[in-house]
Order: sequence, then C-alpha cells, then structure tokens
Amino acid sequence: MKIAIDIDGVLLDIIVRYCEIYNKRYGTKYQKKDITNWEFFKDWNITEEKAFNIFYEIYADSMNVPFIDENAPKIMKKLHELYDVDIVSARLPEYRSSIVNKLNFHNVREGIQYTELILLHHKPYDIKLKQNYDLYIDDNPNLVEPMKQLKNRILLLYDQPWNQDSVCDKNVYRVYDWNEVYKEILEK
Repeated sequence: MKIAIDIDGVLLDIIVRYCEIYNKRYGTKYQKKDITNWEFFKDWNITEEKAFNIFYEIYADSMNVPFIDENAPKIMKKLHELYDVDIVSARLPEYRSSIVNKLNFHNVREGIQYTELILLHHKPYDIKLKQNYDLYIDDNPNLVEPMKQLKNRILLLYDQPWNQDSVCDKNVYRVYDWNEVYKEILEK
C-alpha cells in the first residue's frame, strides 16, 4: 500500500501560527477555531495573494509552527516499516529545506518515517489525487467528494475546523489524532 501524508493540518498546526501573524498585522483576534472554511481569507476580506504571502512567510520559517501530535513520528515509523509512505504537500519547492529542517527537528526523517517528500502546487485543490497513492492522510475538504469517486482509494480526513462540513462515508474516514490514523490503516 502506498500512503501520502500531508504536512499542514496533519503534521504541523500551521493555522495557529497563521492567526498569530495575521492578528498582529491586522489587529484582529482570530483563532484556529474561527477558520471554518478552506478559503477562509475570503471571509477575512483579504486577497488570496495577501493570504498566501503569509503562508509563504510561515513556510520560510517553519520552525515556529507547532507540531500537531507528538505520536506522529513513532506511528509514521511503524507505517513506513509496513508500507510505502511519502509526505505529499502543497508547498512550493523553494521551501523544501525549511520543511525538512522542521520535520527533522521532530524526528520525522527521510528513510525512517517516509521515503520521499513530494511538493505540489496548492491548486487545483485536489491535485494530490492525481498522484498514485492508495491512502491519503489529509485535512483538505476539497479532497472528500473527488475521493468518493475513486475506487480502491481511501482518505483519512484529519479533523480540523475547516473540514467539519465534509461528509465522511464510503472511502472517507474522519480521524482525530495519529493513534486513530494508525488504527484505521491497520483495519484497511
């Protein structure tokens, strides 16, 4: 089985850092729980360009982004021993070294927890499904409906405020932490 693991929203809690930067810059008080939409920046009345400039700033300094679940490295190691595991993320290639440093800092290492780090453009939002994986661990609600149309593929939707409207059925399962990720994969 080939497994694709996302970074932001699955390994790193990027939105916590995003809110900190945005609030400081614009005098607001947003928290992660306030982001109930994938394109939240539209609700905040900023352009997509300005919104992504903040993401790019965070990508360049990934060390200040909180890690989501300290169990992830040991679970990823177990998964990598059993399956072909890659990290597949919507980040631009120029941020590769920053994310590798952050992953290494949390003991998520190439050859131990994953085979390859694959970076894709963020649009179209379902671009990851064009990659040849059997199982995806992702928080992107835009993957849910297209995934339901694909036979023999599974999405473990990592629970986040922005994917609460996603209906998990057929081959889409909601997971709340990395222990559930491991349990679900072993059951598949």
